[in-house]
Amino acid sequence: MSSVTSICNIALSNIGKKTISDIDEPSTEARTCKLHYTLTRDRLLQSYEWEFAKTMVDLAEVANPRPERWRHAYARPQNCLKPLRIVPAVLLPGDGDDVAYQATEGLIFCDQSPAKLEFVRQFDDPARYPPLFEEALSWALSAKIAIPLTSDQSTRKDAYQIAASSFEAAKEADADENRSSWNDSSTLMTARG
Repeated sequence: MSSVTSICNIALSNIGKKTISDIDEPSTEARTCKLHYTLTRDRLLQSYEWEFAKTMVDLAEVANPRPERWRHAYARPQNCLKPLRIVPAVLLPGDGDDVAYQATEGLIFCDQSPAKLEFVRQFDDPARYPPLFEEALSWALSAKIAIPLTSDQSTRKDAYQIAASSFEAAKEADADENRSSWNDSSTLMTARG
C-alpha cells in the first residue's frame, strides 16, 4: 500500500539516495522530501484532468464584487486545484454544457444560478493513486530534490526527463481508462440505420 513515505523513498532511490523510515524523521532526506512533496503533488494534480481526482460540488453564492461583468459570484472550494467546468444545477434538454466562468481571487464568477463546479481537487490519499500517477509523482519529486540532495545537475536533468515521460504515460493511461464505448456503438447503429 502506497504512502507519502513510500513515494518519497522511490524518489530518493531514483536519484541514488538512502531511503527514510518516516517523512517526519529528522534526516536531511526526509526534511527535503517533506519540503517539496505537497507542492509537487498539487502541481502534478493541477496540470491535468485526472479522473481519480475529479469531484463536483454545489457552489456557495457570495457577495459579487464584479456585478458589471458577472451575475453571480461563488466561493471557490478550498480543495479546488483546477476548475474544469460549471454545470447547471438543473440541465434541461438542449442546454449546452459550456457555461462561461472566471476563477480568480478565490472566487468563481459566472452567470449561472444555482451552479455546480466540477474540478480537480487536492487528493492526498496515496493509497488510492493509480500506479502510473504514483510513478510520475515520484519522478517529479526526484527532479525537485535532486539538487538539494546531490548538487548534481546531470542527476536533476535525467530525473526531469524521466518525470516528463512518466507524466505523459500517466495521462495517456488515465485517458484510456475513461473512453466511453457507447458513443462508438451509437455511431455504428446510426450508420446501419
